[in-house]
Amino acid sequence: MSFNRREMYIVLGVLGLAWVLVLVGLTKWQHGAAQHQPSNEPELIHYPGTEGIPEQTSVNLGFRKYWFVLHEDYPSESVYLWYKNELEQRGWRPAFPGQPQWRRHVSGKEAKDIFQAMWISPDNLFQYEVELLSIARPADENNPLMGEQRDEGIQVFVTLRRALHPGIIMQPRAPQEPDRGIEPGG
Repeated sequence: MSFNRREMYIVLGVLGLAWVLVLVGLTKWQHGAAQHQPSNEPELIHYPGTEGIPEQTSVNLGFRKYWFVLHEDYPSESVYLWYKNELEQRGWRPAFPGQPQWRRHVSGKEAKDIFQAMWISPDNLFQYEVELLSIARPADENNPLMGEQRDEGIQVFVTLRRALHPGIIMQPRAPQEPDRGIEPGG
């Protein structure tokens, strides 16, 4: 029994099509099964009054995010303090030691004052980021001594994402005993 070239291409085409159909079926089955499994992802906590703001979500990249404008004057830290209280009561811990500070980044004639804070989940699998942004521009572009004019409110960005390196990145370092060196008389 010998196949001619045409029959061989038909058989290969049918096998290829069958393979694609099997893969499509498996993908649909996996996707359906994944939607019915409970998620271990923590909830994205909304600041009071922002519950109705739509979220940006990317399942593949592993993040959920929302943003809003806080109608308070710079350098307000009320959003940070609220999240600090909420998250730390739930067992989240700050990613970095010490109190976060406002930092200025100048780009051309615009100055962006940014406040960033991050917490790590109790299981080290997720990180919560809160970023505050206030933009200032020269009050008079021709006379820099006239001071600056700030945009109204503070932009707030809240992001919940999977940790890039669970248990490794953002792990606070344990305090080490200082090196005592060589002791005299020993």
